[in-house]
This record gives sequence, C-alpha cells and structure tokens, in this order.
Amino acid sequence: MIALADCNNFYVSCERVFKPWLNEKPVIVLSNNDGCAIARSNEAKRLGIKMGAPYYQVKELCQKNRVSVFSSNYELYGDMSKRVVSILMRFTSEAEIYSIDESFLRLDQIHDQIKIAQKMRKMVLKWTGIPISIGIGPTKTLAKMANRMAKKQDTGCLVIRESEKSLIGSVKVRGVWGIGKMIEEKLKRIGIFTALDLINAPAPIIRKVGGAQLERTQKELQGLQCISIEQIPEPKKNVCCSRSFGRTVTDLEELEEAVANHAVRATQKIRKEGSLTYGLQVFIMTNRFSKDPQYSNLKTIGFDEPSDDPIRILSTAKELLRSIYRKGYSYKKAGVLLLNLRTRDQDQGLLFRDHHDEKRKRFVKALESIKNTYGTSSTFLAAQGIDRPWDMKRHRRSPRYTTNWNEIPAIGNGLDPS
Repeated sequence: MIALADCNNFYVSCERVFKPWLNEKPVIVLSNNDGCAIARSNEAKRLGIKMGAPYYQVKELCQKNRVSVFSSNYELYGDMSKRVVSILMRFTSEAEIYSIDESFLRLDQIHDQIKIAQKMRKMVLKWTGIPISIGIGPTKTLAKMANRMAKKQDTGCLVIRESEKSLIGSVKVRGVWGIGKMIEEKLKRIGIFTALDLINAPAPIIRKVGGAQLERTQKELQGLQCISIEQIPEPKKNVCCSRSFGRTVTDLEELEEAVANHAVRATQKIRKEGSLTYGLQVFIMTNRFSKDPQYSNLKTIGFDEPSDDPIRILSTAKELLRSIYRKGYSYKKAGVLLLNLRTRDQDQGLLFRDHHDEKRKRFVKALESIKNTYGTSSTFLAAQGIDRPWDMKRHRRSPRYTTNWNEIPAIGNGLDPS
C-alpha cells in the first residue's frame, strides 16, 4: 500500500503557524512580484478567489472582505517542508518527496494503515502546526485519488482500493491524476466520463486515445502498480534559473547582476546532484504585455570541458549576455540554462585537462561550507551585486521565522495583531 501525505493549503498553513489569529480567516499567498494568487485558504476559496487569479483583479474583493495577503516566503516554506518530511520518515523507510507539500510513503508492512495515518497527522500537526491529509491506496494514482477525497472528510484520512467501485465511480475522469483537459475531452467523446468508466474501457482504445501513459493510468486505477516510488530522483537533463524583475531594467550592469545570480543558483543545484554541465544558455526579454518596443534574444555555448565551477559559468554567462544585450529596451526577465547535464561518473575527461585548478575548487568548497552553516546570503560573489534593485517584489513577505536569526519570533516583538 502507498500513502500520499499532502499538506493542506501549504503556503497559507505556513503563514498561520506563526499567526494563529489567521485561522478560519481568508488568506492568500501571491506569486513572484506579487502577481497572482498561488495559495488560498478555504475561506478565500469560498469568496470566489480563483487559483492563479491576478492580484489586481481580486484586490478590491480582498480589501472588502479583509483578506490577509502575503508575498511568497520560499525560505520559510522550504524549511517547514523539510520539517514535515523528517516526521513522515519516522513511519517508513521508503518515501518519495514528490513536491514541496506532497510525499509518497510505502506502507506495505503496516497492518492498520488508517491508525498510522492518523498518528502521522497528529504528530505533524503537533510538531510543526501544519495540517495534512493522507490518502492510501495500492497504487500512486489511487493514493492521489484517496487524498483528494480525504481533504473533504473530517478525519483527513482515507483508504481506497480498486474494488471500491462506488467511490471510484464518483470521481470524474478529469479528477484522475495525470489526466488533463485535452485527454478529458477525447475520453468524453468515446463515453468515458468517470474513473470507473476508464477502468472498464478496453485497453487498446485507451492506448489509442492517450498512448502508453494513459494506459498506465488505467492499470494503476485497476490496482496494478506501474509508477514506482522514486527514493532517488533521476538526475536532471537541464536546469533553468530565471525570474521576472521587480521593475523593468535598462542598464547592462543590473542585467549582469541578475544573470550572475541565476548562474550561481543554477550551479548550486547541479553541484548538489553531482552533475556537470556541457552547455550554457542565457536569455533576456522585455515585457510582452507592455506597449513599449519589444525585444528578446538568447545565446547558447557548448563547453569543451564540462564544468560545475560557478565562477567559470558566471563569467561565461556574462559574456553571452553582453553579446545579446541591446540598448533602448526595458527588460522584464533574464535567465540561465545549464544544458546536457551528466553525472560526474559519466565524465570521460580530456587528455590534456588542466589539473592546476585545485585552489579554485578549495575556494568554491569554502564558500559552500559557509553558506551551509550561516545561510545562502552569508557569502556571495561580487558579480552578484549587493543592493540588487532589480530583485523581485515581495512587499508583503512575512519574516523568515525559522531560517534567519534576525527574524526569529520573540515574546513581545509585535506578533499580536492588536
């Protein structure tokens, strides 16, 4: 049996942990640059605030109904996610962290799964303050379905098996994990409207409609495990780091700072995975929704020798940026892609490779060690800038209570809303 533990309205729940007076009040969390609603409390959903709704469209509604609005606080959310996962791992030795708020857990050796699921929920809520729902089934797809149903129950836990036709028959085909709008329309044309219809449909017809992927979904609904738990994620083939600016940027130096930050962050990601990059791409673009003159461009380069050196990647990224930068435009976004990633054990190396870069390697390791100990902002390369006026807007961000010494909550520090 497989369980899917899913944090309820996760970003909102993280905010409520440190602001308990927001419980049972409407709350939303906005995307980068305070653009769209990406998390909503149940109370905010009932007001009609849609997922992904631009804030300027719902601003009046939020003000009228006293909705608490927050900018994304990724440092806090990431740390709270790790705390939740560390508790869940006490109940199983095999788990897959599927996303920041979802984890699949194998429960094969556990007889009373509901009892364990209830214990998980209570422990996570007590130790972190985050409410979770748990769905259990013989496959990932059924566990996902059970989780959605569990969210509507007071118990927050549900076991669903392939034999429970009434439960499965109540789920529309669009509610099945992995089925999008286009596949839904194709299935409706051949008379498949529910998950039970999908189970009973002939496999050749399902394969014709949605290929091998839809056939796997059908078998999963039938109780046959086709999607295994991945304890060790597959190494990425490419990594992209990009972000829209908090304001438009015209100056080359500011663009260089942004690209430098993206290059360093992307390199950190591949170093954690033990990968090397064989290519680099840099892109810039203006705001396509603006009436100002439009311009976008990108440039790619391949490395003779694969690298995970942030200094080399950063300097190369700046060279590519200079070659595509054009004066007179207001840029809204820039980004860096590390291409054709391979693990270190796949690196064949060059016959005449320069082995005199040990000093650089020791320097980079020292930087990483300081960051791991004192936080990501404790040390950085000069090319990344200091003030960073181009950085994304987060005017409504709450304190980073668990990751920043200067923002740890204290008695009498003004947390009380009154």
